[in-house]
Amino acid sequence: MAQLGANAYGEVLVPGRVPDCYLGLLLDPPGDQQSGRVLVVAPAALLHPGIPQPHGTLLHELVTGHPDRQPQELVFVADLTVELRAWPTDTWAKLGIDPQAAAGAVIARWQRGDLLGLRLGGLTGEEALAMERPAMTLVRAQLGDRLGRQLAHAYRRWRHPSSGRRAGDLFL
Repeated sequence: MAQLGANAYGEVLVPGRVPDCYLGLLLDPPGDQQSGRVLVVAPAALLHPGIPQPHGTLLHELVTGHPDRQPQELVFVADLTVELRAWPTDTWAKLGIDPQAAAGAVIARWQRGDLLGLRLGGLTGEEALAMERPAMTLVRAQLGDRLGRQLAHAYRRWRHPSSGRRAGDLFL
């Protein structure tokens, strides 16, 4: 992401600085009879050969390299859109990047079984909108906290000796 350079605060991205964070993608919007679902993936999924580039690479660098990113943090594409505003090239269009193309390709690869991911449910209509609308930061933060707890619980179950995982297995 060297093309971004320093942001308005003098900060630069350090891609890969926080590799153990997560990206949440809207999998199914809520319907009349069901709640919405989110697919949670590791940022490395964006680098899969089946993901359109440079879209996936740029998203990966923002997810893992943002100065404020924390380990185990769950972020959404709308969060990345808000964070991108601190750089001179403050929109996806100015960068020539389509984050939805990368997100759609990640979902398609996960559905084919090419990528690891965790499906979490229980989204309300408002939460689903917040995942796609940068201005809905409060709802998205609440959603991130709730899904982060579900993600942490799934990780603890995966780490348990009875989970069947083997040395070298990846969580996501």
